[in-house]
Amino acid sequence: MTTTLARPAQVRAADLGHTIVLLHERTGVVRALLGAQREAFLDLDAAGVAALGTPAEALAASLVSAGFLHPARPAAVAPPVVPLPMTGPSWGTQEAPGALPARERVCRSWAPIAALALAAVLIVRAAGRRTHAFARLLRLVRTAAWLGRRPVRDTQVVRVLDCVRVIGRLSPFRTACLEETVAAMLALAVIGRRAGWCHGIAADPIRLHAWLSLEGCPVGEPISTLRFTPLIQLPEPARLPAQGRGRAARGATP
Repeated sequence: MTTTLARPAQVRAADLGHTIVLLHERTGVVRALLGAQREAFLDLDAAGVAALGTPAEALAASLVSAGFLHPARPAAVAPPVVPLPMTGPSWGTQEAPGALPARERVCRSWAPIAALALAAVLIVRAAGRRTHAFARLLRLVRTAAWLGRRPVRDTQVVRVLDCVRVIGRLSPFRTACLEETVAAMLALAVIGRRAGWCHGIAADPIRLHAWLSLEGCPVGEPISTLRFTPLIQLPEPARLPAQGRGRAARGATP
């Protein structure tokens, strides 16, 4: 008897044309499938079955053991595969600026809230199994997005991000875009405000990034963030369009 397989709702997929990239929300594990494996995955994702004795069967077994596929369940629907728009090569010019970025300004009214929010994020990240740290931060940012009901101004987002980033640099613990943006969302939620939160992917090279947005435009980010396509968006849209392309990022840093 052949078991029908399906992609869990926690597994996001992006199609770069030559590569499929899978992101597991529960573990934060990323897997890239190239060439024949990409084609086999697309067939599996569409049909749910693999012919016996084929490379697709071996791929299916590997993906099941890693948690990227599981037996199909009634009414369980995974997010659609996100196609990445074609972009020209950057040759590293956007990823390696020729000058140090300007030092962010710290807003005194935001600093205490930002410090407490970042401390909460670091505690949540450390409290539990390391393999589930990404899932814990996702739950935290979803809670912050639910608590913050009122719209926020882009200047407020930039100020809280600046505070979080400066405090993160002074912290002895690792802070990157994921921790910074979750902390900023949490700080905004304290005053009942909310921005959009995105976690996405870009090619050339393949990389992941988290950022805040308003009306689909990145806020407090360099222009290069427009090269990223969201895989996870909060609030979660009905579909995942590639928003913000061809538009200037708000509060962009040079």
